[in-house]
Amino acid sequence: MASEDYEGRKIQVVSFDDATSDERIVEFIDPAVSSAESVVAVFNRGSDWRDARVSINPRLDGVSAEFLIWALNIARRVM
Repeated sequence: MASEDYEGRKIQVVSFDDATSDERIVEFIDPAVSSAESVVAVFNRGSDWRDARVSINPRLDGVSAEFLIWALNIARRVM
């Protein structure tokens, strides 16, 4: 598990392949929000970035657009 700095906070970045769904998944976990749940997950079943989708934790009242852009840039680099 790697971490990336976002506005002075260490965000955990977890990247893995899900064999059951054939998806590449990159999760972003902010310990300030929850140490066990992802804030945002980016997943891709295809081989092209255009196939990627974003899932935002429904328990949260959204995420900032700036955080989402930051996370997408990292996910794109990792995928």
